[in-house]
Amino acid sequence: MANVLVTGASTGIGRAIALLLCEHGMTVFAGVRKKADGESLIEAAAGGLRPILLDVTSSSDITAAMAQIAEDGGLAGLVNNAGLYMGGPLELMTDDEIRSTYEVNVLGLLSVTRACIPMLRESAGRIVNISSISGLVSLPGVSVYAGSKHAVEAITDALRVELSPFGIEVIAVEPGSIQTEIWRKGAERDKDHRSGNADVRRLYAPLVTLLEKLNQNPRGIPPERVAEVVRDALTANEPKNRYIVGVDAKSLSLLRWLPDSLRDGAIKRKIWRR
Repeated sequence: MANVLVTGASTGIGRAIALLLCEHGMTVFAGVRKKADGESLIEAAAGGLRPILLDVTSSSDITAAMAQIAEDGGLAGLVNNAGLYMGGPLELMTDDEIRSTYEVNVLGLLSVTRACIPMLRESAGRIVNISSISGLVSLPGVSVYAGSKHAVEAITDALRVELSPFGIEVIAVEPGSIQTEIWRKGAERDKDHRSGNADVRRLYAPLVTLLEKLNQNPRGIPPERVAEVVRDALTANEPKNRYIVGVDAKSLSLLRWLPDSLRDGAIKRKIWRR
């Protein structure tokens, strides 16, 4: 595999993926939103890293990125990593927070993927979508984020069959808690919700408190572990359709098989203690 595009490569999982793929001899187009982030990646990379200014919500950025990649030999792999985490009770979230989550996590992913398909068809390449365990199991307090990741799962399943005649494989990676900035920023946002309407805030206090604890989970997996899974998904002779990453993610995935009443009851008791 030669050229791979990684979106959202400035920090966290995306940065770890870009650096690891470079170590394995791939040429990585690392999508960043700031020139300084690209320079930082170049300094840390083993070689073969090419920063590319790419806001996945900008059609002009996407067009320019595709032109640059095509000039440099096309594309054998796409890692859709760019994403936002917006947690908190729906009643306390703003329209802008909801809209931006879907613009990046869903519409941005679709736009970049659509633009990459012609080059991936030529190479019979691979698409790896960074989803989340929240794309398989929806929990209270993350309805907006979980909804966006459920969309990623649906898109992945559909494209896996839709693009199969061209030899393009489409894979989902579903991490649990990760030691990255996205969760720290999410925790800060969740705390901000405490400054909203006092009466509403009190109603959701147990849920917001639990979200803060989860966001600060010191046992989250390092982003390098997710990067290793992405590398395997890109290079395996027969990749899995989906990779669940992390002990917590694997445990939560079991909730899918419980009857709704049992699953809901267990979650309610955990949050509301009743």
